[in-house]
Amino acid sequence: MNGIKTVILKELTLRQQQELLELFVEAEFADVGDGVQWLADAVKNSLLAVGALDEAGHLIGFARALGDGSSDCYIQDVTVKNSFRRRGIGGELVKFLLQELQARNIDWIGLIATPGKAEFYRQLGFEVMTGFTPMRWKNNS
Repeated sequence: MNGIKTVILKELTLRQQQELLELFVEAEFADVGDGVQWLADAVKNSLLAVGALDEAGHLIGFARALGDGSSDCYIQDVTVKNSFRRRGIGGELVKFLLQELQARNIDWIGLIATPGKAEFYRQLGFEVMTGFTPMRWKNNS
C-alpha cells in the first residue's frame, strides 16, 4: 500500500466528513442530501473507526466496529474510494480493525457482507453463520 496509511479515527475534520460522505455515496451507503454531521457522530460513537489516508492525507477508505467494548462487536461500513480499489486497502482496514479488537480481548466479531463481498470476507477469516438470518427492523410509522 504505497503511501497509504491506516489510522484510528476518533473525530473527523470537516474535510474528512465530506470525504466520508463521498465514500458512502459511492458505496451506496448514503445519499448526497444526507449531510455530514451524522458521520461525525457515527465515528465519535463507534467502538472503533479506522481510515485509510492517501499521501495527501485525504480519506480514501473507511471501516468501523460497533459493540459493547467488552465481548462482542460488528464490523460495518467497510468501503474504499473507487479509484483506489483492488489495491488491498479494504483488506488492510479490516485486518487493522481485527488486530485492535483482539488486543481489547473482543472475541466475537461479526458482520453482514453486502451482496458479492462474501469471498472478500472469507479470505480474511470470516465464515458464514449457517442457520442464522440477518434481520433489520423496519419502521413503518
